[in-house]
Amino acid sequence: MPCAVRVPLLAGLVVFVVALATGQLVLWGMGRQLDREAERVGRVYLDGLSAAVLPALRAGDGAALQAALDRALGFQEGIAERRLVVATPAGTPLAAAGIGPEPGWPAPFNRGVLGTAWEYSEDGDAVWAQRPLPDDAGEVVALVAAKLDLSPLARHRKRLELGLFGIAAGLAGLGAALAVLTARRAIRPVLSVAEALGRAGAGELRPIPAEARPAPGTEAARLAAAFDGMVARLAERERLAERLAERERAALLGRLAATLAHEVRNPLAGMLTAVETARDFGDDPAERREALEVLERGLQQIDRVVTSTLALHRDEGPPRPLSPADLEDLQLLVAPEARRRGVVLDWRVALPRPFPADAPRVRQAVLNLLLNAVSVTPAGAAVVLEAGVAAEGWLEVAVTDAGAGLPGEARVQLGLDPGPAEDTAPAGAGLGLEVVRELGRRLGAQLAVSAGPESLGTRIALRLPPRDGLPAETAPAGPGRGTPAEVPA
Repeated sequence: MPCAVRVPLLAGLVVFVVALATGQLVLWGMGRQLDREAERVGRVYLDGLSAAVLPALRAGDGAALQAALDRALGFQEGIAERRLVVATPAGTPLAAAGIGPEPGWPAPFNRGVLGTAWEYSEDGDAVWAQRPLPDDAGEVVALVAAKLDLSPLARHRKRLELGLFGIAAGLAGLGAALAVLTARRAIRPVLSVAEALGRAGAGELRPIPAEARPAPGTEAARLAAAFDGMVARLAERERLAERLAERERAALLGRLAATLAHEVRNPLAGMLTAVETARDFGDDPAERREALEVLERGLQQIDRVVTSTLALHRDEGPPRPLSPADLEDLQLLVAPEARRRGVVLDWRVALPRPFPADAPRVRQAVLNLLLNAVSVTPAGAAVVLEAGVAAEGWLEVAVTDAGAGLPGEARVQLGLDPGPAEDTAPAGAGLGLEVVRELGRRLGAQLAVSAGPESLGTRIALRLPPRDGLPAETAPAGPGRGTPAEVPA
Protein backbone atom coordinates (compact mmCIF):
# COMPACT_ATOMS: atom_id res chain seq x y z
CA MET A 1 0.00 0.00 0.00
CA PRO A 2 1.52 3.35 -0.97
CA CYS A 3 2.42 5.94 1.64
CA ALA A 4 -0.16 8.35 0.19
CA VAL A 5 -2.90 5.92 1.26
CA ARG A 6 -1.30 4.27 4.28
CA VAL A 7 -0.53 7.42 6.31
CA PRO A 8 -4.01 9.05 6.04
CA LEU A 9 -5.72 5.72 6.76
CA LEU A 10 -3.50 5.14 9.78
CA ALA A 11 -4.23 8.63 11.10
CA GLY A 12 -7.96 8.13 10.56
CA LEU A 13 -7.86 4.72 12.25
CA VAL A 14 -6.07 6.14 15.29
CA VAL A 15 -8.60 8.97 15.62
CA PHE A 16 -11.51 6.53 15.19
CA VAL A 17 -10.20 4.12 17.84
CA VAL A 18 -9.42 6.91 20.32
CA ALA A 19 -12.82 8.54 19.82
CA LEU A 20 -14.62 5.21 20.14
CA ALA A 21 -12.65 4.31 23.28
CA THR A 22 -13.47 7.73 24.75
CA GLY A 23 -17.15 7.14 24.04
CA GLN A 24 -17.01 3.76 25.77
CA LEU A 25 -15.37 5.32 28.81
CA VAL A 26 -18.15 7.91 28.92
CA LEU A 27 -20.78 5.14 28.72
CA TRP A 28 -19.06 3.21 31.48
CA GLY A 29 -18.94 6.28 33.72
CA MET A 30 -22.58 7.04 32.99
CA GLY A 31 -23.54 3.46 33.87
CA ARG A 32 -21.71 3.68 37.17
CA GLN A 33 -23.53 6.92 37.94
CA LEU A 34 -26.90 5.35 37.10
CA ASP A 35 -26.12 2.39 39.34
CA ARG A 36 -25.29 4.69 42.25
CA GLU A 37 -28.47 6.66 41.64
CA ALA A 38 -30.57 3.48 41.61
CA GLU A 39 -28.89 2.34 44.83
CA ARG A 40 -29.67 5.68 46.48
CA VAL A 41 -33.32 5.38 45.43
CA GLY A 42 -33.37 1.84 46.84
CA ARG A 43 -32.02 3.03 50.19
CA VAL A 44 -34.66 5.77 50.31
CA TYR A 45 -37.35 3.18 49.56
CA LEU A 46 -36.12 0.86 52.31
CA ASP A 47 -36.13 3.77 54.74
CA GLY A 48 -39.80 4.38 54.02
CA LEU A 49 -40.64 0.68 54.21
CA SER A 50 -38.80 0.36 57.51
CA ALA A 51 -40.80 3.23 58.97
CA ALA A 52 -44.03 1.54 57.86
CA VAL A 53 -43.33 -1.89 59.41
CA LEU A 54 -41.49 -0.80 62.60
CA PRO A 55 -44.67 -0.20 64.73
CA ALA A 56 -46.00 -3.66 63.93
CA LEU A 57 -42.64 -5.22 64.77
CA ARG A 58 -42.53 -3.44 68.13
CA ALA A 59 -46.04 -4.63 68.91
CA GLY A 60 -45.30 -8.14 67.71
CA ASP A 61 -48.47 -7.97 65.62
CA GLY A 62 -48.00 -10.28 62.60
CA ALA A 63 -51.31 -9.29 61.03
CA ALA A 64 -50.44 -5.62 61.22
CA LEU A 65 -47.02 -6.39 59.74
CA GLN A 66 -48.62 -8.24 56.81
CA ALA A 67 -51.09 -5.43 56.29
CA ALA A 68 -48.26 -2.87 56.21
CA LEU A 69 -46.45 -4.88 53.52
CA ASP A 70 -49.64 -5.22 51.48
CA ARG A 71 -50.29 -1.49 51.70
CA ALA A 72 -46.69 -0.71 50.61
CA LEU A 73 -47.00 -3.15 47.71
CA GLY A 74 -50.26 -1.62 46.61
CA PHE A 75 -48.90 1.92 46.45
CA GLN A 76 -46.41 1.91 43.51
CA GLU A 77 -45.43 5.35 42.33
CA GLY A 78 -42.13 5.87 40.49
CA ILE A 79 -40.71 2.49 41.45
CA ALA A 80 -42.42 -0.91 41.41
CA GLU A 81 -41.89 -3.68 43.97
CA ARG A 82 -42.03 -7.30 42.95
CA ARG A 83 -41.71 -8.77 46.44
CA LEU A 84 -41.35 -7.47 50.01
CA VAL A 85 -40.05 -9.66 52.85
CA VAL A 86 -39.46 -9.03 56.57
CA ALA A 87 -37.38 -11.56 58.51
CA THR A 88 -35.84 -11.95 61.91
CA PRO A 89 -32.18 -11.00 62.39
CA ALA A 90 -31.38 -14.69 62.01
CA GLY A 91 -33.07 -14.81 58.59
CA THR A 92 -36.40 -16.41 59.50
CA PRO A 93 -39.25 -14.89 57.41
CA LEU A 94 -41.93 -13.07 59.40
CA ALA A 95 -44.08 -11.69 56.58
CA ALA A 96 -43.96 -11.41 52.79
CA ALA A 97 -45.98 -9.83 49.99
CA GLY A 98 -45.83 -9.68 46.21
CA ILE A 99 -44.75 -12.10 43.49
CA GLY A 100 -42.95 -15.20 44.60
CA PRO A 101 -41.15 -16.61 46.24
CA GLU A 102 -38.64 -17.24 43.42
CA PRO A 103 -36.62 -20.39 44.20
CA GLY A 104 -33.85 -19.52 41.76
CA TRP A 105 -33.19 -16.09 43.26
CA PRO A 106 -34.52 -15.76 46.84
CA ALA A 107 -33.94 -12.87 49.20
CA PRO A 108 -30.32 -12.33 50.31
CA PHE A 109 -30.98 -13.45 53.93
CA ASN A 110 -32.21 -16.80 52.56
CA ARG A 111 -28.71 -17.21 51.09
CA GLY A 112 -26.91 -16.36 54.32
CA VAL A 113 -26.48 -12.60 53.75
CA LEU A 114 -27.69 -11.06 57.06
CA GLY A 115 -26.48 -7.49 56.56
CA THR A 116 -26.94 -4.77 53.98
CA ALA A 117 -27.17 -6.07 50.39
CA TRP A 118 -27.73 -4.70 46.87
CA GLU A 119 -27.84 -7.45 44.24
CA TYR A 120 -28.84 -7.19 40.56
CA SER A 121 -30.48 -10.01 38.65
CA GLU A 122 -28.64 -11.58 35.72
CA ASP A 123 -30.70 -9.67 33.14
CA GLY A 124 -30.40 -6.42 35.15
CA ASP A 125 -34.16 -5.72 35.26
CA ALA A 126 -34.54 -6.38 39.03
CA VAL A 127 -32.57 -5.85 42.24
CA TRP A 128 -32.71 -7.16 45.79
CA ALA A 129 -32.28 -4.35 48.34
CA GLN A 130 -31.83 -5.45 51.94
CA ARG A 131 -30.97 -3.68 55.20
CA PRO A 132 -31.11 -4.40 58.95
CA LEU A 133 -33.90 -2.64 60.88
CA PRO A 134 -32.73 -1.37 64.30
CA ASP A 135 -34.98 -0.17 67.14
CA ASP A 136 -34.56 3.00 69.16
CA ALA A 137 -31.81 1.35 71.21
CA GLY A 138 -29.89 0.48 68.04
CA GLU A 139 -30.55 -3.26 68.35
CA VAL A 140 -31.44 -5.05 65.09
CA VAL A 141 -35.00 -6.31 65.38
CA ALA A 142 -35.54 -7.45 61.77
CA LEU A 143 -34.24 -7.63 58.22
CA VAL A 144 -36.19 -5.79 55.51
CA ALA A 145 -35.70 -6.93 51.88
CA ALA A 146 -37.39 -5.60 48.75
CA LYS A 147 -37.17 -6.98 45.23
CA LEU A 148 -37.52 -3.89 43.06
CA ASP A 149 -38.52 -3.89 39.39
CA LEU A 150 -35.90 -2.00 37.35
CA SER A 151 -37.07 -3.06 33.87
CA PRO A 152 -38.25 0.45 32.84
CA LEU A 153 -34.98 1.90 34.06
CA ALA A 154 -33.02 -0.87 32.30
CA ARG A 155 -34.84 -0.21 29.02
CA HIS A 156 -34.25 3.50 29.33
CA ARG A 157 -30.61 2.85 30.12
CA LYS A 158 -30.25 0.52 27.12
CA ARG A 159 -31.77 3.08 24.78
CA LEU A 160 -29.53 5.76 26.21
CA GLU A 161 -26.43 3.60 25.80
CA LEU A 162 -27.32 2.72 22.21
CA GLY A 163 -27.98 6.36 21.39
CA LEU A 164 -24.75 7.52 22.97
CA PHE A 165 -22.83 4.72 21.26
CA GLY A 166 -24.29 5.74 17.91
CA ILE A 167 -23.38 9.36 18.53
CA ALA A 168 -19.87 8.36 19.63
CA ALA A 169 -19.42 6.12 16.59
CA GLY A 170 -20.67 8.85 14.28
CA LEU A 171 -18.38 11.43 15.83
CA ALA A 172 -15.50 8.95 15.68
CA GLY A 173 -16.17 8.31 12.00
CA LEU A 174 -16.42 12.02 11.31
CA GLY A 175 -13.18 12.62 13.20
CA ALA A 176 -11.50 9.79 11.30
CA ALA A 177 -12.64 11.25 7.97
CA LEU A 178 -11.37 14.69 8.96
CA ALA A 179 -8.09 13.11 10.10
CA VAL A 180 -7.73 11.33 6.74
CA LEU A 181 -8.34 14.55 4.82
CA THR A 182 -6.04 16.55 7.09
CA ALA A 183 -3.26 13.96 6.90
CA ARG A 184 -3.66 13.72 3.14
CA ARG A 185 -3.43 17.48 2.82
CA ALA A 186 -0.46 17.60 5.19
CA ILE A 187 1.59 15.00 3.33
CA ARG A 188 0.62 16.17 -0.16
CA PRO A 189 3.72 18.41 -0.48
CA VAL A 190 5.98 15.55 0.58
CA LEU A 191 4.19 13.26 -1.87
CA SER A 192 4.87 15.70 -4.70
CA VAL A 193 8.59 15.51 -3.88
CA ALA A 194 8.37 11.72 -3.61
CA GLU A 195 6.66 11.53 -7.02
CA ALA A 196 9.39 13.72 -8.50
CA LEU A 197 12.03 11.41 -7.02
CA GLY A 198 10.20 8.42 -8.49
CA ARG A 199 10.21 10.05 -11.92
CA ALA A 200 13.90 10.81 -11.52
CA GLY A 201 14.56 7.17 -10.66
CA ALA A 202 12.72 6.19 -13.85
CA GLY A 203 14.93 8.50 -15.90
CA GLU A 204 12.56 11.50 -16.14
CA LEU A 205 14.63 14.15 -14.41
CA ARG A 206 12.69 17.42 -14.28
CA PRO A 207 11.77 20.00 -11.60
CA ILE A 208 8.58 19.82 -9.56
CA PRO A 209 5.68 21.50 -11.44
CA ALA A 210 4.54 24.87 -10.08
CA GLU A 211 1.02 23.63 -9.32
CA ALA A 212 2.43 20.81 -7.18
CA ARG A 213 4.95 22.88 -5.23
CA PRO A 214 4.49 23.08 -1.42
CA ALA A 215 3.59 26.30 0.35
CA PRO A 216 6.57 28.63 0.89
CA GLY A 217 8.33 28.54 4.24
CA THR A 218 7.53 24.90 5.02
CA GLU A 219 9.88 21.95 5.40
CA ALA A 220 8.39 20.44 2.25
CA ALA A 221 9.10 23.67 0.35
CA ARG A 222 12.76 23.54 1.39
CA LEU A 223 12.89 19.88 0.37
CA ALA A 224 11.36 20.72 -3.02
CA ALA A 225 13.85 23.58 -3.50
CA ALA A 226 16.72 21.23 -2.71
CA PHE A 227 15.36 18.71 -5.22
CA ASP A 228 15.02 21.35 -7.94
CA GLY A 229 18.57 22.50 -7.24
CA MET A 230 19.79 18.94 -7.56
CA VAL A 231 17.93 18.56 -10.87
CA ALA A 232 19.48 21.78 -12.18
CA ARG A 233 22.99 20.70 -11.17
CA LEU A 234 22.55 17.25 -12.68
CA ALA A 235 21.21 18.74 -15.90
CA GLU A 236 24.18 21.11 -16.07
CA ARG A 237 26.54 18.22 -15.39
CA GLU A 238 24.93 16.19 -18.18
CA ARG A 239 25.29 19.10 -20.59
CA LEU A 240 28.94 19.54 -19.63
CA ALA A 241 29.54 15.80 -19.96
CA GLU A 242 27.93 15.77 -23.40
CA ARG A 243 30.05 18.71 -24.57
CA LEU A 244 33.17 17.11 -23.14
CA ALA A 245 32.36 13.79 -24.78
CA GLU A 246 31.77 15.52 -28.11
CA ARG A 247 35.09 17.31 -27.77
CA GLU A 248 36.88 14.07 -26.93
CA ARG A 249 35.25 12.27 -29.84
CA ALA A 250 36.20 15.09 -32.20
CA ALA A 251 39.78 15.10 -30.92
CA LEU A 252 40.04 11.33 -31.22
CA LEU A 253 38.53 11.40 -34.70
CA GLY A 254 41.02 14.06 -35.77
CA ARG A 255 43.89 12.08 -34.32
CA LEU A 256 42.77 8.89 -36.02
CA ALA A 257 42.24 10.74 -39.31
CA ALA A 258 45.79 12.10 -39.09
CA THR A 259 47.09 8.62 -38.29
CA LEU A 260 45.20 7.12 -41.22
CA ALA A 261 46.40 9.84 -43.58
CA HIS A 262 49.98 9.30 -42.48
CA GLU A 263 49.71 5.51 -42.77
CA VAL A 264 48.15 5.68 -46.23
CA ARG A 265 50.54 8.37 -47.47
CA ASN A 266 53.64 6.30 -46.67
CA PRO A 267 52.87 3.48 -49.16
CA LEU A 268 51.43 5.96 -51.66
CA ALA A 269 54.84 7.53 -52.13
CA GLY A 270 56.36 4.17 -53.03
CA MET A 271 53.37 3.28 -55.20
CA LEU A 272 53.69 6.54 -57.18
CA THR A 273 57.37 5.81 -57.68
CA ALA A 274 56.46 2.32 -58.91
CA VAL A 275 53.96 3.81 -61.35
CA GLU A 276 56.61 6.17 -62.75
CA THR A 277 59.06 3.27 -63.01
CA ALA A 278 56.50 1.18 -64.90
CA ARG A 279 55.77 4.11 -67.20
CA ASP A 280 59.44 4.72 -67.97
CA PHE A 281 60.75 1.14 -67.91
CA GLY A 282 57.64 -0.89 -68.56
CA ASP A 283 59.29 -2.75 -71.40
CA ASP A 284 61.76 -4.34 -68.97
CA PRO A 285 60.08 -7.43 -67.43
CA ALA A 286 62.17 -7.24 -64.24
CA GLU A 287 61.42 -3.54 -63.67
CA ARG A 288 57.77 -4.10 -64.42
CA ARG A 289 57.57 -7.06 -62.00
CA GLU A 290 59.32 -5.08 -59.23
CA ALA A 291 56.97 -2.12 -59.75
CA LEU A 292 53.93 -4.40 -59.54
CA GLU A 293 55.25 -5.97 -56.33
CA VAL A 294 55.70 -2.52 -54.79
CA LEU A 295 52.16 -1.62 -55.80
CA GLU A 296 50.85 -4.88 -54.35
CA ARG A 297 52.65 -4.42 -51.01
CA GLY A 298 51.44 -0.83 -50.75
CA LEU A 299 47.85 -1.80 -51.46
CA GLN A 300 48.06 -4.64 -48.94
CA GLN A 301 49.35 -2.25 -46.28
CA ILE A 302 46.55 0.21 -47.02
CA ASP A 303 44.04 -2.66 -46.89
CA ARG A 304 45.33 -3.73 -43.46
CA VAL A 305 45.03 -0.19 -42.11
CA VAL A 306 41.49 0.23 -43.48
CA THR A 307 40.43 -3.21 -42.25
CA SER A 308 41.78 -2.57 -38.74
CA THR A 309 40.12 0.85 -38.59
CA LEU A 310 36.75 -0.53 -39.70
CA ALA A 311 37.02 -3.37 -37.22
CA LEU A 312 37.62 -0.83 -34.46
CA HIS A 313 34.86 1.68 -35.22
CA ARG A 314 32.05 0.02 -37.10
CA ASP A 315 29.06 -1.58 -35.39
CA GLU A 316 29.88 -5.27 -35.40
CA GLY A 317 26.61 -6.40 -33.87
CA PRO A 318 26.64 -8.43 -30.66
CA PRO A 319 29.83 -8.35 -28.54
CA ARG A 320 32.43 -10.95 -29.39
CA PRO A 321 35.36 -12.36 -27.43
CA LEU A 322 38.69 -10.56 -27.50
CA SER A 323 41.29 -12.44 -29.55
CA PRO A 324 45.07 -11.84 -29.65
CA ALA A 325 44.68 -10.55 -33.22
CA ASP A 326 42.44 -7.75 -31.90
CA LEU A 327 45.38 -6.40 -29.91
CA GLU A 328 47.97 -7.11 -32.60
CA ASP A 329 45.98 -5.05 -35.12
CA LEU A 330 46.27 -1.99 -32.89
CA GLN A 331 49.98 -1.90 -33.70
CA LEU A 332 49.13 -0.97 -37.30
CA LEU A 333 47.15 2.05 -36.10
CA VAL A 334 49.73 3.25 -33.58
CA ALA A 335 52.83 2.54 -35.71
CA PRO A 336 52.71 5.71 -37.91
CA GLU A 337 52.63 8.03 -34.88
CA ALA A 338 55.31 5.96 -33.17
CA ARG A 339 57.56 6.15 -36.26
CA ARG A 340 57.07 9.88 -36.48
CA ARG A 341 58.16 10.30 -32.86
CA GLY A 342 60.85 7.62 -32.94
CA VAL A 343 59.14 5.50 -30.27
CA VAL A 344 59.66 1.74 -29.92
CA LEU A 345 56.52 -0.43 -29.69
CA ASP A 346 56.87 -3.50 -27.48
CA TRP A 347 53.92 -5.90 -27.82
CA ARG A 348 53.65 -8.62 -25.12
CA VAL A 349 50.32 -10.30 -25.77
CA ALA A 350 49.96 -13.63 -23.94
CA LEU A 351 46.45 -14.80 -24.79
CA PRO A 352 46.37 -18.53 -25.60
CA ARG A 353 42.70 -18.24 -26.59
CA PRO A 354 40.04 -15.53 -27.00
CA PHE A 355 38.92 -13.98 -23.71
CA PRO A 356 35.17 -13.44 -23.01
CA ALA A 357 35.14 -9.64 -23.07
CA ASP A 358 33.57 -7.03 -25.38
CA ALA A 359 36.36 -6.91 -28.00
CA PRO A 360 35.43 -3.61 -29.79
CA ARG A 361 35.22 -1.67 -26.54
CA VAL A 362 38.42 -3.18 -25.18
CA ARG A 363 40.23 -2.31 -28.43
CA GLN A 364 38.94 1.26 -28.34
CA ALA A 365 40.02 1.75 -24.72
CA VAL A 366 43.48 0.26 -25.36
CA LEU A 367 43.92 2.35 -28.54
CA ASN A 368 43.25 5.52 -26.52
CA LEU A 369 45.83 4.46 -23.94
CA LEU A 370 48.38 3.67 -26.67
CA LEU A 371 47.91 6.98 -28.48
CA ASN A 372 48.27 8.85 -25.20
CA ALA A 373 51.37 6.83 -24.25
CA VAL A 374 53.05 7.48 -27.62
CA SER A 375 52.32 11.21 -27.34
CA VAL A 376 54.17 11.53 -23.99
CA THR A 377 57.06 9.10 -24.62
CA PRO A 378 60.37 10.68 -25.74
CA ALA A 379 62.19 9.50 -28.87
CA GLY A 380 64.18 6.32 -28.41
CA ALA A 381 62.06 5.11 -25.48
CA ALA A 382 59.48 2.34 -25.62
CA VAL A 383 55.73 1.99 -25.18
CA VAL A 384 54.90 -1.47 -23.86
CA LEU A 385 51.58 -3.27 -24.30
CA GLU A 386 51.06 -6.25 -22.00
CA ALA A 387 48.04 -8.54 -22.09
CA GLY A 388 47.37 -11.77 -20.23
CA VAL A 389 44.98 -13.64 -17.98
CA ALA A 390 45.66 -13.38 -14.24
CA ALA A 391 45.41 -16.27 -11.80
CA GLU A 392 41.86 -15.34 -10.75
CA GLY A 393 40.68 -15.51 -14.37
CA TRP A 394 40.55 -11.76 -15.09
CA LEU A 395 42.10 -10.23 -18.19
CA GLU A 396 44.75 -7.59 -17.55
CA VAL A 397 45.80 -5.22 -20.34
CA ALA A 398 48.48 -2.69 -19.40
CA VAL A 399 50.13 0.15 -21.34
CA THR A 400 53.42 1.52 -20.03
CA ASP A 401 55.01 4.74 -21.31
CA ALA A 402 58.33 6.44 -20.58
CA GLY A 403 56.94 9.92 -20.04
CA ALA A 404 57.25 12.30 -17.12
CA GLY A 405 54.41 10.74 -15.15
CA LEU A 406 50.65 11.13 -15.14
CA PRO A 407 49.63 14.80 -14.63
CA GLY A 408 46.84 15.79 -12.27
CA GLU A 409 44.46 16.64 -15.11
CA ALA A 410 44.90 13.17 -16.58
CA ARG A 411 44.20 11.56 -13.18
CA VAL A 412 40.97 13.54 -12.99
CA GLN A 413 40.03 12.46 -16.53
CA LEU A 414 40.58 8.82 -15.53
CA GLY A 415 38.40 9.29 -12.46
CA LEU A 416 41.28 8.63 -10.05
CA ASP A 417 41.07 12.06 -8.39
CA PRO A 418 38.01 14.27 -7.77
CA GLY A 419 37.65 17.65 -9.42
CA PRO A 420 36.89 19.10 -12.85
CA ALA A 421 39.16 18.25 -15.76
CA GLU A 422 40.85 21.44 -16.95
CA ASP A 423 42.37 22.02 -20.33
CA THR A 424 45.78 22.94 -18.93
CA ALA A 425 47.69 19.89 -20.19
CA PRO A 426 49.87 20.15 -23.27
CA ALA A 427 48.41 19.23 -26.63
CA GLY A 428 47.87 15.51 -26.93
CA ALA A 429 48.29 14.80 -23.22
CA GLY A 430 45.37 12.91 -21.70
CA LEU A 431 43.68 12.52 -25.07
CA GLY A 432 40.79 10.10 -24.81
CA LEU A 433 41.37 9.28 -21.14
CA GLU A 434 37.77 10.10 -20.29
CA VAL A 435 36.75 7.76 -23.08
CA VAL A 436 38.90 5.12 -21.41
CA ARG A 437 37.16 5.76 -18.09
CA GLU A 438 33.68 5.52 -19.65
CA LEU A 439 34.54 2.37 -21.60
CA GLY A 440 36.05 0.84 -18.47
CA ARG A 441 32.85 1.58 -16.58
CA ARG A 442 30.75 -0.10 -19.27
CA LEU A 443 33.08 -3.08 -19.29
CA GLY A 444 33.02 -3.39 -15.50
CA ALA A 445 36.81 -3.00 -15.50
CA GLN A 446 39.13 -1.95 -12.70
CA LEU A 447 41.57 0.85 -13.53
CA ALA A 448 44.99 0.85 -11.85
CA VAL A 449 47.80 3.39 -12.29
CA SER A 450 51.37 2.87 -11.10
CA ALA A 451 54.89 3.98 -11.94
CA GLY A 452 56.73 2.22 -14.75
CA PRO A 453 59.96 0.21 -14.44
CA GLU A 454 62.64 1.93 -12.36
CA SER A 455 60.00 4.54 -11.38
CA LEU A 456 60.07 5.98 -14.91
CA GLY A 457 56.91 6.69 -16.87
CA THR A 458 53.40 5.49 -16.07
CA ARG A 459 51.74 2.08 -16.22
CA ILE A 460 47.96 2.12 -16.74
CA ALA A 461 46.27 -1.28 -16.39
CA LEU A 462 42.73 -2.36 -17.20
CA ARG A 463 41.52 -5.45 -15.32
CA LEU A 464 38.39 -6.97 -16.88
CA PRO A 465 36.23 -9.79 -15.50
CA PRO A 466 34.97 -12.53 -17.83
CA ARG A 467 31.68 -11.52 -19.39
CA ASP A 468 28.78 -13.95 -19.22
CA GLY A 469 27.49 -15.19 -22.54
CA LEU A 470 30.78 -14.74 -24.43
CA PRO A 471 32.57 -18.07 -24.93
CA ALA A 472 36.34 -18.19 -24.68
CA GLU A 473 36.82 -20.01 -27.98
CA THR A 474 40.08 -21.59 -28.97
CA ALA A 475 42.06 -19.42 -31.40
CA PRO A 476 45.66 -18.92 -32.40
CA ALA A 477 47.57 -16.46 -30.27
CA GLY A 478 48.52 -14.21 -33.19
CA PRO A 479 51.86 -13.14 -34.55
CA GLY A 480 54.51 -11.07 -32.90
CA ARG A 481 53.60 -12.03 -29.30
CA GLY A 482 56.25 -11.37 -26.74
CA THR A 483 58.82 -9.76 -29.04
CA PRO A 484 59.68 -6.07 -29.22
CA ALA A 485 59.25 -4.40 -32.61
CA GLU A 486 61.45 -1.49 -33.64
CA VAL A 487 59.33 0.67 -35.89
CA PRO A 488 61.25 1.58 -39.03
CA ALA A 489 61.67 5.25 -39.79
